[in-house]
Amino acid sequence: MTERSCVFCGGRGEKEELLRWVVAGNALFPDWTQKLEGRAIYTHFDMKCVCGIYGAKKALSAFEKCDSFGVPQEKILDFVRTQAEKSSDYYFAICRRSGVLLKGQNLIADEADKGTSFDSLVFASDASAKTVRELEKKTGLQGVKTVFSKKRLGEEFDGRDVSVFALKPSKQSGKLMFYMNLLNNFTSGDI
Repeated sequence: MTERSCVFCGGRGEKEELLRWVVAGNALFPDWTQKLEGRAIYTHFDMKCVCGIYGAKKALSAFEKCDSFGVPQEKILDFVRTQAEKSSDYYFAICRRSGVLLKGQNLIADEADKGTSFDSLVFASDASAKTVRELEKKTGLQGVKTVFSKKRLGEEFDGRDVSVFALKPSKQSGKLMFYMNLLNNFTSGDI
């Protein structure tokens, strides 16, 4: 059974889509990799739920000998952003190596003309409206605007600015989009 309940709001979700919290020593820590041993509680990857766990009495009381949080509340959003950025970097690399990620307006348009199907179309925060319109029409997809600027997206590739990339259907591309969406939800302004 992979479905779990959020200890803050009570909503349910797949285990992989929730933040796992475990006790280490006498403190409750977020378990980003979901690999630490021990009993766990979960929260949604949502600012309200992640921050709300600090005020939820049942969070600490769910564990024997747990009296504090391992990451202070004022640092938890930075923790989530940092971990999401590391994870998105990791999945960027995997998607590039496996060939499921294509970058650049012309390459994506050419592949769409050849019948290549894409799962996701991602635009830099500073991509032009014209680029967005043309590629959405060409691919038939609604694009997602990321918090990454063209310069920051270019760092994931060869250092040159990148305004758009597309992902072919794969498990890795799904993971990359999950972490990029987390970054969008937990970041204000361009990266």
